[in-house]
Amino acid sequence: MPGKIAVINYDKCNPGKCGNGECAAVKACEKKVLKQEEPYDPPFIIAELCTGCYKCITACSVNAIEKSK
Repeated sequence: MPGKIAVINYDKCNPGKCGNGECAAVKACEKKVLKQEEPYDPPFIIAELCTGCYKCITACSVNAIEKSK
């Protein structure tokens, strides 16, 4: 697994605040390792495939995605 990856803070995550319940961070993930099963469902990260580009962090409008510690 990479050293630093993106992680989701589910206390902050609220897909209802995203357009049509579709997570903008999922759309920003070029590697497609950030997934959302259905609109309004919280997204999840396939950690072992995350490259740590952090484009999802910038795209998340509720600041629910962070760099791992």
